Amino acid sequence: MISSLPLAWALTALFAATGFYALARWATAVSERRSAAHRTAELAHLLMSAAMVVMTWTWYGSAGLWTQIVLFGVLGVFFLVTASRGIPCGPSGRLAGAAHALMAAAMVWMLAAMPLIMASPAEAAGGGGAHAHHGGGDAMDMSGTAHAAGPAGWAVSVTVALCAVLLAAAGYWGARALSHDRVAGDPLTPDDARATGDATDPAACDCADPAGGTAVGAARTAPAEVGGTAEATGTAGTGGTTTAVAERVEAPTAPARRLGARSDAACHAAMSLGMVVMLAAMVAGW
Repeated sequence: MISSLPLAWALTALFAATGFYALARWATAVSERRSAAHRTAELAHLLMSAAMVVMTWTWYGSAGLWTQIVLFGVLGVFFLVTASRGIPCGPSGRLAGAAHALMAAAMVWMLAAMPLIMASPAEAAGGGGAHAHHGGGDAMDMSGTAHAAGPAGWAVSVTVALCAVLLAAAGYWGARALSHDRVAGDPLTPDDARATGDATDPAACDCADPAGGTAVGAARTAPAEVGGTAEATGTAGTGGTTTAVAERVEAPTAPARRLGARSDAACHAAMSLGMVVMLAAMVAGW
């Protein structure tokens, strides 16, 4: 679908990288029995990356087109619900749901509005070589209709607005990837889980069943005992030292892993930016 071979290969490399990263995170989430929201988020990243790679090179037939529209539409609704209810579905906490919903909406728009925003799909079908002949007669009919009518102005306007939102999201995630603290411990735990205490699902907060007397619970009570001892033996003016000691004891000691919040934010930024380039290529006829 992208007539420029260098651009097509660049997008392929980008979305292949995000796809392999999402596959690794999804496998980790499944093997460690993370929450359903976490597993769905990583699977959605994988499906979006795969769909974008295919979309870069070929048209979809009507069956494949509508299957993906329904799939990403359902995923978008799911992530809207998780975001509205404050259910964390990634290391970025509640923000991850909104980000996934935005990308799912972008996927639906790219698939549904393809005949309306393509600048010269007939040229792509005729001069783009193998790019345009894999989709069958339905795709060719779509491209022919779009070429006859030309890009719809309202569809192009919606696409430009969507690109602006995706660019803002890419900038946010890029800044987050560069500035986010390397918090030691479980990379799939939402950033706001420890601060708000909202993550009550053992699979979501990486803690065992509270009724079973967990090691995590013991680890969290240990700082209190240390702090209590220090306060019992300390004198006035040592409260700051006691607090510092307690914080050091409470801090997780496990080293940060590669699939943490920083790399997840970088993946969000890369996917958002890639979608902007894809939409721009569709409108400009690159």
